[in-house]
Amino acid sequence: MHPNIRKLLAPAIAAAIWMPCSAQAGTTPDAPSVDTKPGIEGAPWGKNVAITFGKDTYTLASDGIPNHPRPPKYLLPKQGVVVPESPADLYAGDDPTLPQNYSFTLPRHPTKKAHATRTGFGPIGVLVSGAALFNPYEGDGKTVALQHNFTVNGVSFIDACNAHPTPPGGPNGLAYHYHGVPHCITDALDKPKQHSKLIGVALDGFPIYGPLGKDGAKPSQLDECNGHAEPTGEFPQGIYHYHVTEDFPYTVRCLAGDAPSLASQPAAIIQ
Repeated sequence: MHPNIRKLLAPAIAAAIWMPCSAQAGTTPDAPSVDTKPGIEGAPWGKNVAITFGKDTYTLASDGIPNHPRPPKYLLPKQGVVVPESPADLYAGDDPTLPQNYSFTLPRHPTKKAHATRTGFGPIGVLVSGAALFNPYEGDGKTVALQHNFTVNGVSFIDACNAHPTPPGGPNGLAYHYHGVPHCITDALDKPKQHSKLIGVALDGFPIYGPLGKDGAKPSQLDECNGHAEPTGEFPQGIYHYHVTEDFPYTVRCLAGDAPSLASQPAAIIQ
């Protein structure tokens, strides 16, 4: 995004970040608050992730560099292009990903709010690879990233992990981020006929899972945020959690609980 365009959009985007979702996904508290420490602590976090638990909260810090391979080159938007409309808007360049300085304070006992919070641009969660999860959309806030991919001569805008770096000239410091099922993670963890493994945590403290629900089936009765409550391997008593899915919205579209880190770091969530 060109700097001048970003300056014009920033106030509107910031104002929209905390807009309640129309479906009020957090209206029904369909799972009790539980201590997430056992499940979070037991997840296969990369060595680039540090988690420090306190009584009621914990801090998750990461350098944002995924601990799995990624392509040496990506299709990147040309100067002034917010969302590429065709391959002509892109050029093949070296992967511009740079380390981040993520540090998020999350609740150990997340609870659903009466109204869910629409996710803004930028990190809305961190996966076990250490890299960030973004919402489904590109920089205009309406173009669905995974429905708008391009590949030219074997170089893609979005890679096989359903992720890519924030382009040069854009905000978020050239951060690598996912827009959907991170196959580089889930393919190694999930097993047929079993619920997906925990692969990350959203900024409201609720866990994030891969695309498989109970008995390995497609997750059922997902709300507007792409979440629901049911038992998982890490939380057999049941917990509200999000799924990344193979169809829209692909990732987390709103947050069901409080996300103090999101509210306190507005500069990190404007794309």
